[in-house]
Amino acid sequence: MEAKRRLRKSDRKDIHNDLRDVHHPGSAGLKRYARMSLRQKSEALKAETAHTYALATARHVRMSPQKVRLVVDLIRGKKLEEARAILKYTPHRASEIVAKVLESAAANGMNDDRKNMIEDQIFVKAAYVDEGPAIKRMLPRARGSANMIKKRTSHITIIVGEKNG
Repeated sequence: MEAKRRLRKSDRKDIHNDLRDVHHPGSAGLKRYARMSLRQKSEALKAETAHTYALATARHVRMSPQKVRLVVDLIRGKKLEEARAILKYTPHRASEIVAKVLESAAANGMNDDRKNMIEDQIFVKAAYVDEGPAIKRMLPRARGSANMIKKRTSHITIIVGEKNG
């Protein structure tokens, strides 16, 4: 019989991060995991998540995360075809980049032999934008002083899954 070992704090943090990344708040997956203990969650994640989602990221995109989040919020939870249509007709500069990441995530799901997702059943499981490193520039001001300009960058992550039925 396997002795019960308390999970280290770093292990617990990893499991929580995996859950946060894979299932955005309010999804059925997160509710399913809510009643499990931390050890059960880790076992369930090891067993299923490698084959139930596909993700794509775009890093160091030269656009403010605040502006990209406006576009990403429009497609979260939508079916693939609906998300494509929304991005096609959204008049934001960020919609082109988000569309590329979405297409890449969908292709990752359909072309991977282990996942074999069907295009009609793919939906946006989670989508989030993190802040990347800011490019710092100086702007000369009066009397020899200077102001700093931060040109912000973004890391865009889109996770797609397959709806059953």
